[in-house]
Amino acid sequence: MKNTIRLLFLASLCSFAFSSATQAQTQAQAQSAAHSWYFKADAGGVLTQDTDLKEFFGSVTAGSTVKFDPGIRLGVGAGYFFTDWFALEGEIAVMANNIKSITDAESVDAWYSQAPFLANVRLQCPYDWFVIPYIGGGGGGSVATLDANHIDLNGTHFDGWMSDVVFAYQAFGGLRFRINETMGLSVEYRYFVAEAPSFEADVTVNTDTQHARFGSTHSHVLSLMFDWRF
Repeated sequence: MKNTIRLLFLASLCSFAFSSATQAQTQAQAQSAAHSWYFKADAGGVLTQDTDLKEFFGSVTAGSTVKFDPGIRLGVGAGYFFTDWFALEGEIAVMANNIKSITDAESVDAWYSQAPFLANVRLQCPYDWFVIPYIGGGGGGSVATLDANHIDLNGTHFDGWMSDVVFAYQAFGGLRFRINETMGLSVEYRYFVAEAPSFEADVTVNTDTQHARFGSTHSHVLSLMFDWRF
């Protein structure tokens, strides 16, 4: 009887020790995951809403608009998780749309692009979940570029490119699907806003001004993103 009690006691002690070791290992892994750097890269599509045309090397018709075809986005970024639910990150990207039409333009063959550089805050559910919902937002700047083979509007012809740096901000959210302990794939939606750019041409001939001005742009982006923790 005494031997049986001793065996039961030893078995219980071993079970407790194993459980404690396993829990400690799990906590250590979670802590390691919580405090880690990560890299991300994404690719997706962009729908940019119509924007105002405020000036095109002179005055334009009131209410003139610029319309865009669906475009593309490519981006990369890196960040750091301070806890398992909170991270700070930075990202750069390129978003480009073909210009579909401009009010009163006789001919348009041009692209409009944004190259955002942003600092973001990211909030997410626990890292050890297989599917992790997350949200975030941030701000910074963007390089807005008008690249034209030709734009003919109100007797004015433009070809070449012009750019301006503007304030930009975004909000985003998505679902991350865990591949393994360090890698994941996400489906992400973002709402991106870039303030109104003012472009200046280096050389113009027979124009009232050297400037073209667009309104602010509002873009809806759906991306597939890969991330890697290290």
